[in-house]
Amino acid sequence: MKVYIVGEDPVTYAIIKKVLAFCSPKIEIITELPARGGQVKCKISKFNKLSESFPVILLTDLDASLCAPQLLAELLEESKNENFIFNIAVDEAEAWLMADREGFSKYFNIEIGDMPNATLTKQGGRNELVEMNFSYKSSMYLTHELVNKMKKKEHRDQLTPKQGAAKGPEYNPCMLPFINEHWNINQAKVNSDSLNRMILRIENLLNRQKS
Repeated sequence: MKVYIVGEDPVTYAIIKKVLAFCSPKIEIITELPARGGQVKCKISKFNKLSESFPVILLTDLDASLCAPQLLAELLEESKNENFIFNIAVDEAEAWLMADREGFSKYFNIEIGDMPNATLTKQGGRNELVEMNFSYKSSMYLTHELVNKMKKKEHRDQLTPKQGAAKGPEYNPCMLPFINEHWNINQAKVNSDSLNRMILRIENLLNRQKS
């Protein structure tokens, strides 16, 4: 199966690729399509139309929105094509990485007791969902709280933001090896229903393509 993938940065692309490989080794990526933050709103109709030819797998962040269905409704005014696989990480893609609590703590040399936990949350729907619990945005929690718990100076230097920056100077080079080689999706999906829903959507897509 050939697909397009849509993300906003190298970390997002790496997460999508890892999830696709987790679901099936036979998924071929045609190309990576960029859509940073506010660009999703401008480009979403084009992605929806493109999915009529080949499936489009998009990953974006929930951020401050109340729930994933509300965000999708705000972004896409038309009917969504069934092959447009729109995924929303709660609250950000970084939360999915930290949902592999043991793997993340081991790789970045953080005591497991210092890692955030997964909790039941209410997002505007009827059912409670399991997601990682952060006191503020997960990417900022990583670069302002957890970074100080890391025992390796190299990781601290890579991830600590310089004055005026949102992320560390070598954020992507630091995070990508963990995603590509160490991130355990089986562990992470237990702590993140939004990650598990992405997996289920892709599995459903694969089943439709077979039929």
